[in-house]
Amino acid sequence: MALSERNKKRVQSLIGIAVLAGILLLFVKSGLREQMSRDNLLDLGANPWTPVLIIVAMTGAWAYALPASVFFFITPLLFPPLAATAVICAGTAAGTTMGYVAARYIGGPWVERFREHRVTKFIERHATFPSIFAIRIFPSSPHGFLNYGAGLMKIPLLKFLLATLLAIGIKAYLYSVAISNSVDALSIMDALNWQTITALLALSALGIAGHLYRKKWGLQENNQQTG
Repeated sequence: MALSERNKKRVQSLIGIAVLAGILLLFVKSGLREQMSRDNLLDLGANPWTPVLIIVAMTGAWAYALPASVFFFITPLLFPPLAATAVICAGTAAGTTMGYVAARYIGGPWVERFREHRVTKFIERHATFPSIFAIRIFPSSPHGFLNYGAGLMKIPLLKFLLATLLAIGIKAYLYSVAISNSVDALSIMDALNWQTITALLALSALGIAGHLYRKKWGLQENNQQTG
């Protein structure tokens, strides 16, 4: 008996999950994340493959919602601020896209029943460019889970990716400058000063304010059109 369209999508989803699980196993067994330590990367120094290793490791981490804050700390130790920002943004773009696509096309069939739920509608309604920017630029933002959530909610990838890269670009540059000025720092929190934290929080607040203004302006515009 032929499978229904819904069941076909679920079978494809299960196959996708199995493939992702296999890739994750290879990623873990490769020891790539263990090699991304401060000492190992400092030993590599100006090796032309170092940026590639960082980008691949960031892609794997964000694709599976694994912690990636270490890359925001290690990369500025190896490159000047602008170059470090470019490497981090490249890893972010690849990891964000991988996590988003995996969630949307593998997890999507399992959340269709919740598509009309009030919580789902609320998230979709408030997933604007300023709100995504505000969440991304906030210190200690859960990037991997944001990628999954955006994919499951089918937020437009281009909007999500642009807001993400704008926020991460600013954050990575501020982190890079702070870390380059803190030679003795052993972690991001050791390197950050109150000026950097304040700047990130202020930008996050501006993003939230922009989101609220946009929603209010949009509501007023709709009222005028229907009035």
